[in-house]
Amino acid sequence: MPLPRVSLKSFLATAKTAARAAGASSTPSTPVTFVIGNESADLDSLCSAIVLAYLRTYAPDSPHSTFYIPLCNIPFADLSLRPELSPILQRAKISRNDLITLSDVQLPHPSPIASEQTNWLLVDHNALQGELGSRFGGRVIGCIDHHDEENKVPRDTGLEPRVVKKSGSCSSLVVQYGRAAWDALSKDSKTNNEVASWNADLAYVALAPILIDTTYLKSKDKTTKDDIEAVSYLESMITAIPGNRYDGEAYFQELSKAKESIDDLSLNDILRKDYKQWTENNLNLGISSVVKDVHFLVNKAGGIDNFLQVLKAFAEERKLSICSIMTTSNPNGQFQRELLVWGMDEKGIASAKQFFEKDASKLGLETWSEGKLDSHDDGWRQCWIQKELASSRKQVAPLLRACMG
Repeated sequence: MPLPRVSLKSFLATAKTAARAAGASSTPSTPVTFVIGNESADLDSLCSAIVLAYLRTYAPDSPHSTFYIPLCNIPFADLSLRPELSPILQRAKISRNDLITLSDVQLPHPSPIASEQTNWLLVDHNALQGELGSRFGGRVIGCIDHHDEENKVPRDTGLEPRVVKKSGSCSSLVVQYGRAAWDALSKDSKTNNEVASWNADLAYVALAPILIDTTYLKSKDKTTKDDIEAVSYLESMITAIPGNRYDGEAYFQELSKAKESIDDLSLNDILRKDYKQWTENNLNLGISSVVKDVHFLVNKAGGIDNFLQVLKAFAEERKLSICSIMTTSNPNGQFQRELLVWGMDEKGIASAKQFFEKDASKLGLETWSEGKLDSHDDGWRQCWIQKELASSRKQVAPLLRACMG
């Protein structure tokens, strides 16, 4: 029997209690099932985890009344680095304190919870990375993702999803997968205002990353049929409430403005705000995605020397062989990308050089600001304007990883 449906806020309260109990015990009474996004913990990861966990918990075909805990792949303190959450939380009638983070389960350490007492369902990635991957990688039971296939999730996931498919947003794939369950849960929404309100709350969460990742379906390079259908479905949930004044463009603009509100953050916090790391052949690659241009970062640091000093310390703290920054900005209303790659040690230098030789023309790399950040003395470092605008970190990271031999 499926668990009886409740509001999103009530669901998260129960999930937080369960998470904290699991994090304090090496042998929970039953295995704990987490739904978790990738370590960058961007909107797509955070929102996809919440929506999938909610739908799987209350779906009519939920296995053995399993309670799925949506886990943010960051400590609680790092939620403050994500101002773009604020418009979503307000509309969904929840707060940051309602979200479940690594702090609640004392992960990656010193939580005593045994690996075999956990199950992990991945969203917005299909390979559990870092310390969590080392400890719990063998307990992954399924995934929904829109990145390249890593072949780390078992092919047979039984009743759990295994979806790896290109789309603008992972949230669109979550909605597509969970639509039948959501429809079943919504059968009384036309006569039950409470159910309709619960639908709208969840729809605002699912909708936000799709609007951001596809520029409200305007990005021809990113938008897919799944994104378009998901937006239509979710917006119908929101507008189903009588008198609800929904303005999709206004919601998108509010999210965009909040996402770009990083002026008050330190340079180190900006670098770790949307950061992902991979290990290939014992080499570590780290890429920070930033929503302001490199000139902003240099000015934030107080000059080039200070910028490089902070970036080098950031890379050394994470034991990176290759450190990279990818920026997006809109100077004079024109979308722009920049890319910085820094080979930090001998193997990292060789990998960075190989990447430049193989992929510079493919990405349309042109020297940034007369080479003011380039150096072949302190490792191998180059910064470019990236003319090939369709390639985000999702496309560039695999190119760099392929050169890490």
